[in-house]
Amino acid sequence: MLRDVYQRWMKHPKFNRNLLEGTAQLALSFPQKTKHFGLEGKCLAEEQHRQSIMDCAINVSFEQESFRNMQADELFAYAARLEEKYSGDISQLKFFCDHISLEGGFYAAMERAIFLFRVFDDQEEVMRFFENQQPSQILENPLRDWIREISQESGEYTPEERILASWYIHYAVLSSLPSLKRYPVFARFAQMLYLRCHGMDAQGLQSLNMVALPHQKMYKRAVDQLKFKDAKDLLHCEMNSLIMLGLDMHHQALNEANHKLRSLYQNKIEYEDLTPRQRNMVNYFFDEGYKSDIPETGHLNERQQKIIELIYENHFSSTKDLSLIFRCNRKTIQRDFTELLDMGMVRQMGNGAALRYTVHIKDKPYRGLERLQNIRLGEVPVQISLFGETELHKKTPIA
Repeated sequence: MLRDVYQRWMKHPKFNRNLLEGTAQLALSFPQKTKHFGLEGKCLAEEQHRQSIMDCAINVSFEQESFRNMQADELFAYAARLEEKYSGDISQLKFFCDHISLEGGFYAAMERAIFLFRVFDDQEEVMRFFENQQPSQILENPLRDWIREISQESGEYTPEERILASWYIHYAVLSSLPSLKRYPVFARFAQMLYLRCHGMDAQGLQSLNMVALPHQKMYKRAVDQLKFKDAKDLLHCEMNSLIMLGLDMHHQALNEANHKLRSLYQNKIEYEDLTPRQRNMVNYFFDEGYKSDIPETGHLNERQQKIIELIYENHFSSTKDLSLIFRCNRKTIQRDFTELLDMGMVRQMGNGAALRYTVHIKDKPYRGLERLQNIRLGEVPVQISLFGETELHKKTPIA
């Protein structure tokens, strides 16, 4: 069983289990965040399209070009120049990404994909295929058996095992299909296809190809190393260095995708107009707080239940905001907040005209909330927490 292979990898003394778990958690967070923060729509679609073009451009040119370590905007401009040189291959791969069907699961999708790569340059054959997208039964041993096993077992895999399975697929294709004209391109495409089948492709915002650029020489050595291995021996190979290279790239790609999603959210809420403390709260809720479950509110009245729901949705609110929503006196809302404060369900943030109420997160198990900001007040270092309290620390003056 391939699960035994994943377990063997994880038991390696140099395997970074924390990195794997963090990668899996990031991958799972994207659908939740997109739904929780209402990010579906035109802006997300445009960012996905932009990322997909860049991804395809780098993928088809990765073995032919020597890339510099560029920022995302530089890469996008460079990808546009690559399109002039590899326009046919880029547009073809983009078409496959956008139109290949996932119906029937990963095994069926892989058979469709490998057929398309084998007729990559035959436009008539490609268009005939897309009229029905019937799997072609052309996967060969041992790849056929591996892909079938992964497809059958994936429903029982943990998120961490799915991340490892995606890299197993990547490396298995590299060792099994060197006769395929664009087999390194297909290896990277197949991994993306597996992650997409299981909703772990970061809403289409991740680009493993892009983050591979700083590791291009190392990755090419891995390609050459696997090309000359007997594919049947792959199950028993020492692959820890290859797996850790993959996980490092995967985690970096997801972090960059998370940054893109956060930027979309910040644009939506006019983030630049918020105070620094409000920005801290917003960033926390994006990274961690979206996972907070709304507490049991059965003992609250109807208006108080709605107040809690609004705070969890908007992260903080004021008596003025809520008096307008409920069309009642601010003193009435203040009485509700007083009761909610007494029950420990909300917490004050700021004071005076800037007073807001937020989720009572100090008791939540998220250490990131207790990160404090250092500022200087004369010769005494002062730390202001996210919640507005100040603490004087006289032991360690700020230089």
